[in-house]
Amino acid sequence: MSAESSVYGNPELSLSVSDNTYRSSEAATLSVVASNNGRLEQGGPAQYEQEVQTAQSVEMEILEEQIDAPIDVKTGTVTAGSIPDSGTARFDFNIELGNAEPGTYEIPVEVQYKYVRMVTYGSVDGPEYTWRTVTREKSVTVEVEDRPQFEVVSEGNNAVFAGDTGQLSFALENTGTRTATSSSVQLTTQSPTIFFGTMQNPQSSTSLYVPTLEPGERTNLSVQVGAAAETQAGEYPVNLAVSYQNQNGVTETSDTLTTGIAVNPERSFEIRDIETERFRVDEGEAKINAQVVNTGSGTANNLAVQIGDTALVTPTNGESAIGDLAPGESKPVSFTVSIPAGAEPGTNTFPFVVEYENQDGDVRTTSPIRKSIAIEPEQDPFTVVGVNTSVSPGATDTVDVTVQYNGEEPVSATNAKLFVSDPISTSDDGAYLGEMQPGETKTATFTVSAGSSAVVKAYDASVEVRYDEADGDTRYTDGLPVGISLSPSSGGLPVPMSVLGVVALLGIGAIAVIYRRR
Repeated sequence: MSAESSVYGNPELSLSVSDNTYRSSEAATLSVVASNNGRLEQGGPAQYEQEVQTAQSVEMEILEEQIDAPIDVKTGTVTAGSIPDSGTARFDFNIELGNAEPGTYEIPVEVQYKYVRMVTYGSVDGPEYTWRTVTREKSVTVEVEDRPQFEVVSEGNNAVFAGDTGQLSFALENTGTRTATSSSVQLTTQSPTIFFGTMQNPQSSTSLYVPTLEPGERTNLSVQVGAAAETQAGEYPVNLAVSYQNQNGVTETSDTLTTGIAVNPERSFEIRDIETERFRVDEGEAKINAQVVNTGSGTANNLAVQIGDTALVTPTNGESAIGDLAPGESKPVSFTVSIPAGAEPGTNTFPFVVEYENQDGDVRTTSPIRKSIAIEPEQDPFTVVGVNTSVSPGATDTVDVTVQYNGEEPVSATNAKLFVSDPISTSDDGAYLGEMQPGETKTATFTVSAGSSAVVKAYDASVEVRYDEADGDTRYTDGLPVGISLSPSSGGLPVPMSVLGVVALLGIGAIAVIYRRR
């Protein structure tokens, strides 16, 4: 029968914190490292020596109610399994530090584990284990640094429209305990369509300089920010970090802070209710009247509408300024253009461009708004509305030609001239009509003669009207068609011999046709 022997000892756990420096008003992780320096009181076989020095089923809990500091523990009991002799295990706790004063703080923790106190061996029944459970309170030390800290404490109405720029404004406060000097506030966008700077030179990051910021002091900062036209409406984050010099002249960087920018839908406008006046070929004062409507979500300031570049017409008054235009509001606009004589009548597309000022006073221009407008055929300034004559072959008489003025403004020094051709002639081809008002009619009287060989029918003739416009320019119309109809003479119609011969031949032909039919 063999003698029994024993191995006994115990684990010895010590605690430390891998990084015990924290800042007030931050969320952090407290990592507690447990190190086992086992104690062997009586040795024996190696496997038994290891067992009596191993801490098993190790659990750790922070005793939050015993902490004398504004520290909230967000993690309960943490389990790490077994820690052999010379081994370590890490226990991570999520904590939140409030507005803690700089200094050192004791964090009490409770550690519980079990271990084999003694192994008795040599018996035919095998080794016998004696177990113990240990619960101990220990503490670790953390330090709240004496340093600057930063917080975004207020934000402006940080909103821009897609396709435009605006201001990102915020207040930065030093919530720490030291003055920050030579600070650089680095801002970075988190979306490829959000940028800093101008539309022409967009940047994904920028920086602002703050010379000094004492504890409790705040400074108001602002930077130009924009959104590309394709940016969807919504909220977009902007990260910022503060690099500063500490009391030793060493540059340090704060934790990342976040602010944001709201993007509204791109500004939009419509051109509606288009009406035209004198919009015809060869018209120097054609007008376009319409309504511009703000169909976007924000007010447009100092708005103006322009006719865009087009080869169809020449604007003489191509811009209509209307001031501010609120969302959903509409205001009238009007334009005057000159339509050349070579223009083709028909429907054409005309571009309209809206200019406005954004909240920074920068001028913005929309893409062209294209609208279809019909160009009417040219309208003669004068038309012949009546012709009256009783001239007959071989006689002389008067021809009364009534003309109507179709223009928009009065004209003066109006003269009508008659043009005829054989067998009609004229000894008095001019008539002075003087001043004429829009829509007015006047009659020009001419003296004409018809040759004795003329037949009774209507002969082509034309009247040309010369007139002076209000600006002093002299104009001429094209020839206005006039039909001069000859009337039979009162003594019977003189029939030339050639005509009688033709009639005789027609009669003979008719008799021949009848005879053949018989």
